[in-house]
Amino acid sequence: QAADRGPGILQPQRIELPSFLNTPARRPDSEALRPEEKTQAIRRSRDFELLTSACRRAGKLREEGRAHFSLAVLRDNLGQYHKAIEAYNAFLRICKECNDSQGRALAYHCIAVDYQLLGGGAAPPGGGSSGEAPKDASVGEEAGVKPELLQKAIQFHNKHRENSDSVGKFVAHLNTGLAYAKLGEKEAATVNYQYALRYALQLHSLEGQSLAIGSLGFSAGLYENDPEKMRVLIERYIELCGELKQTKNQVSALRTLGVLAGDRGRADESLSYFQQALDCARAQGDREAEKECSVRIGIAAGQAGMAEHLSGILQRSVLP
Repeated sequence: QAADRGPGILQPQRIELPSFLNTPARRPDSEALRPEEKTQAIRRSRDFELLTSACRRAGKLREEGRAHFSLAVLRDNLGQYHKAIEAYNAFLRICKECNDSQGRALAYHCIAVDYQLLGGGAAPPGGGSSGEAPKDASVGEEAGVKPELLQKAIQFHNKHRENSDSVGKFVAHLNTGLAYAKLGEKEAATVNYQYALRYALQLHSLEGQSLAIGSLGFSAGLYENDPEKMRVLIERYIELCGELKQTKNQVSALRTLGVLAGDRGRADESLSYFQQALDCARAQGDREAEKECSVRIGIAAGQAGMAEHLSGILQRSVLP
């Protein structure tokens, strides 16, 4: 149901490098570059292409690897995920030559996420640029889920997990769960979310717990047909969002609780959740969510009134 879509936590999570490594800043995958930023990214991409060649000729292997990685990040920012994968593969090759296990794990992770984005049916941000190849045609607005690319993503997520510390294992399990959910494999998705939650608890990471529990609550998994477990998960997710001062996804969470309460016949409770979601949407200036919550409130109020009306009829019918 489009109206009950989950929040942005259901996008693959990226591992960020420390700023002191001087690699290009990564933009969120759903965020398009402005025209001037796109022009700059294209120019910097060409500079890094020249730099990789220069480093190769000079035998500067590690510098070449960093240049390939930087090029890949810029390709990601441009939404050119196939080209980014090529650059990440070049980075991976150099990491293997240098016996750089951390770099190798990072390469596996980045390749996996790009395959996941290509296979997940979502369009890349923005469009093509003059002087550049257009964004991958296979990821257009009408593109659907591509199982073969999601399977590739899962393979690389597994390689990332096998070569990572606890943080990397958490991210790998979380992203693998999202990929399995896209494939409709609910059991595999749920198991991976549970592993992600286990690592988040071990790491004492509230943000990690919120991502894992949010994925269990919003993504296609074994709990979606168990309203009581869903309610517990989403209530815990809202608590974590409050502790983390993250209000961005609370509208989706409160709205889902409203739907679950309505499905259980608890119209007054449903009405209360939708009102909280409406207040939250207004506070965030989310007009679309505000309109949707207003409609939900109208439906819930109607259901509550109907329930009261039918109860009154039943009571009158049994009076002597």
